[in-house]
Amino acid sequence: MLNFLHGKSHNVTADFTYINWHELMLKIENPINLGALTVKEAKAKSPVIAATDAPNKTKETILQHDNFTLIRLDLDDTKLDLESIADTLEGMAIHSYIIHSTASHQQGDKGNRYRIYIQLAASITYEVWALVESYLSYIFMADDCAKRPQQIMYLPVRLKGDTYEYKIGAGSAFDVCASQLLQKARAFLAEQQQQIEQASQIPIKPTYRTELLGKQVSIIDAVNSAYSWHELLLCYGYKAQGKAYLPPESTSKQAGAHILTSHTDGKERYYSHHESDPCATGLCIDKFDFMVMRSYQGDYKRALKQIAETYFPDLHKHNLKEYKIHKQNKRSQTLFMGAKL
Repeated sequence: MLNFLHGKSHNVTADFTYINWHELMLKIENPINLGALTVKEAKAKSPVIAATDAPNKTKETILQHDNFTLIRLDLDDTKLDLESIADTLEGMAIHSYIIHSTASHQQGDKGNRYRIYIQLAASITYEVWALVESYLSYIFMADDCAKRPQQIMYLPVRLKGDTYEYKIGAGSAFDVCASQLLQKARAFLAEQQQQIEQASQIPIKPTYRTELLGKQVSIIDAVNSAYSWHELLLCYGYKAQGKAYLPPESTSKQAGAHILTSHTDGKERYYSHHESDPCATGLCIDKFDFMVMRSYQGDYKRALKQIAETYFPDLHKHNLKEYKIHKQNKRSQTLFMGAKL
């Protein structure tokens, strides 16, 4: 039976233990009761597992170990319930699985939140694991964990006033390499790669120009350097599906937003062909363009001022100082020229 890296909490960095599928089922059936804690407080006390039997949970170690022992999925604010999730899994010939609700399930303004574990008949490489994870994320419109192989999963805990649900499928472990699911996942990846090749011919939107005075630093360059596309898109409610992303406005299941690397300058830019996506301009845009369209309704001047003040206060102070120095130098130059005349 395969094992999974296990820790008493997300704070554990060494001396990990391992649990198997049977032990995992017991933890799902009888979660730890933490009483009247908040969800945030409970996270710090919740046991965690990883999708691998690597020695620790760092990305470098996990990828070097290259032995994945569990398929897992994050379903946040999904319209699905336990039975419909189980029916979908069974329809894909996945018969040994665990579905459980999270601590924030149906709490406050949160909707249905579930975690899915799929028992594997044999361990798989990261290449296969990531491929299947991405395809299943597409099927369930879930967060794509394949981009974060080191991501841990919080095991369920009970809290006062919570709504805990779980369902366990007791069939045979899933043989990934012999499955039709893997074939479909490969076809899914090939289709995405074709979309990316077609999108790579899309022209690039010219960079918004600002006049820099003296030793001022470009806020636009600072924005483009400060964030990763993946984290930025997740912050705006996108869902990763393999190499593509699904915008929050989209009513389809097919992700059509891509991060493309330019053949001319090597920079990564965003392109979308979703009609409902406000960033679908027909051009490849940078991170600053993306933020302006998403948060400032295309108002570049307002975006520059507010982004500088809010996210880059030190650069903003520096630029204001350089502006004052420039203005003083101009006044001095004008007075000097007048004196000469």
